[in-house]
Amino acid sequence: MLLHPATASGVCASMQFSPPVLALLVALIPFVSGAAPLTTAKEIRALSPDKAAQGLPVELSGVITFANEPAITLFVHDGDSGIFIEQPVQGAATWPRTGDRVSVKGVTGKGLFVPVIAAPQIAVQGNQPLPGARSITGEDLGQPDLDCDWVSIEAQVKEVLMNDGDVVFECQAGPCEFHALIEGPLPPESVPWGLAESRVRIRGVVATIFNASRQMTRRFMRVNALDDVKPLDRGTAEAEPRLIGADELFRFHGAGPEDLVRLRGTTMLALPGRGLFLRTDAGGIWVQTAQPVDAKPGTLVEVEGWPRVGAMKPIIRARGAKVIGEGEIPPPLHLRAREVLHAKHESELVSLDAELLDVFRGEDGTTLELRDSGVVFRGLLAETDGALPDFIAGSTLRVAGIAQITSAGAFAPLQEEDKLLVRLRSPGDIRVVALPSWWTTRRVVVAAGSIIAGMLGIYAVARARRRGEQETQRREFEAVLAERGRFAREIHDSLAQGLTSISLQLECVRDEISADPGRAKGHLETARGLVRDSLREARRTVWNLRPLALGEADLATALQRFAEDLTRSGGTTCSQQIEGSPRPLPAEHEAALLRIGQESLTNAVRHSAAEKIVLRLRYGDDWVTLSVRDDGKGFDVAERVGKGFGLAGMHERVEALRGSLSIDSKPGEGTEVSATLPT
Repeated sequence: MLLHPATASGVCASMQFSPPVLALLVALIPFVSGAAPLTTAKEIRALSPDKAAQGLPVELSGVITFANEPAITLFVHDGDSGIFIEQPVQGAATWPRTGDRVSVKGVTGKGLFVPVIAAPQIAVQGNQPLPGARSITGEDLGQPDLDCDWVSIEAQVKEVLMNDGDVVFECQAGPCEFHALIEGPLPPESVPWGLAESRVRIRGVVATIFNASRQMTRRFMRVNALDDVKPLDRGTAEAEPRLIGADELFRFHGAGPEDLVRLRGTTMLALPGRGLFLRTDAGGIWVQTAQPVDAKPGTLVEVEGWPRVGAMKPIIRARGAKVIGEGEIPPPLHLRAREVLHAKHESELVSLDAELLDVFRGEDGTTLELRDSGVVFRGLLAETDGALPDFIAGSTLRVAGIAQITSAGAFAPLQEEDKLLVRLRSPGDIRVVALPSWWTTRRVVVAAGSIIAGMLGIYAVARARRRGEQETQRREFEAVLAERGRFAREIHDSLAQGLTSISLQLECVRDEISADPGRAKGHLETARGLVRDSLREARRTVWNLRPLALGEADLATALQRFAEDLTRSGGTTCSQQIEGSPRPLPAEHEAALLRIGQESLTNAVRHSAAEKIVLRLRYGDDWVTLSVRDDGKGFDVAERVGKGFGLAGMHERVEALRGSLSIDSKPGEGTEVSATLPT
């Protein structure tokens, strides 16, 4: 785990003030508290968090054991104990350096793990060599009370790492694992990579990682410089490491963990900051090293280090690596996935044919999920190795890369079987062997579902159409019956009654023609008038039955004639306007417009008391509009919705032909009825 200064003890302030306010607080301390100032780190560290939070005055002298201005990190040692200085009131020009002798004025703060000096003023009195560090063991380092102390410890360096220019030593001292952190930036060539797997003595300040409950979770050391990490004399001259083959590691009478060895191989894949996969005469091997090596695939590399036990094969933990020439990588072994899971293929260059299941991207790069004969494994391409093209799930791919096997058993007790990861070197390690069959399981299901849904849809449409036809037939039959009844009533009420009246008048003529010719002549004139009226009624009845009079007149003429007959009694005038090019319309369209016009004209004359009516026909390219406007008394359209058969009939006729009908009327402002039909 790599650390940032903000995660260490005492970096987060317990009190937040601006520098002028801090200076004022410090100046007022003697007048406000009246208490004698604390003068040693030991006194401050002995306070409880609540007591330290009271801001007790502090006046302390000591030596700066660690200073980092960008991180606002200062530790001071008074000769007995160390303590963290929080929020110093200090400018960049006077920021203390490691080794400065200082006097500190401030107040106590509870800190986040151990009490601290808060809101201090620091006066630098000179620079001197750092005091002797307290020698401790790994058991001591695990004690929480050691935080902020200036110590030295003997430890085994397990690995040397770099992180954003900082150098981190992974160390082990007795039972305690810890990191020694040297804050950079430092150039890679200055890093002592050779200290890996070495015994060293480290001098620095003990720091702590803690949780919100003020409990220590991990230890590390803040180290000022590389000179504070000194290798220890091994006691005997180090023998020249012998050159061995990868197959000699951890064999009976072979090289063990204490043997410094050399090994040569051709680079198959380099993982910067982690290590190399080398191909040796005895097979592939993983070399663990954070040292930057310009080892491109195909370069011959010599590494020096110690053998370590791996999950499936021994590995080398290198303290040094160098490029010595060019090598040759043999072609990959083409195997089945189950064969690759054999331990001998760990860290080998292999190729496999497998079905692509999925592709997803993560922090490590792009991952292919693959399957071969029931074995599911993954192929990983690091982002730095290039981007992958788009692949279709279900395709058969041939992938080539370095095999890494995670063994089931002691190293992974919850893992049911060995797992395989193939590390791809570049997008060129992937080749499409076969595209997926179009008839995938998913598509078969979708197609079957679509066919069933289509058949159900066709059945539903046919059933709805059949019901619609039956309903239409029923309505047509009812309409025929209603129309027959209406004409029967009209004939009975008009023609039959008229003929009866004529018959009565003629009988009067017959009875009186001899006795009183004058009266007979009067009855005859009355009969003639009744004949004219009956003839008019007969024509109206026939007109309603056959609206367009079998081609005797077009729509405009038929409407004009109806208007003239309707307004002949006087009191109302009707004018007609035609716009566009008149043309014959479908019979049902002309019938609908005629009936709408008749209804509108009749309403204007009988109900609206109109004096002037304007009838307008407009012909468009694919539409025709009939409007009837009068200057009558008008009405409230909203109140008439759903009342009366006339308006409802007009709406029904228009809707049946997919047209539109508008009625614009207000009391006292006349009425305009407009019907538009598509042609």
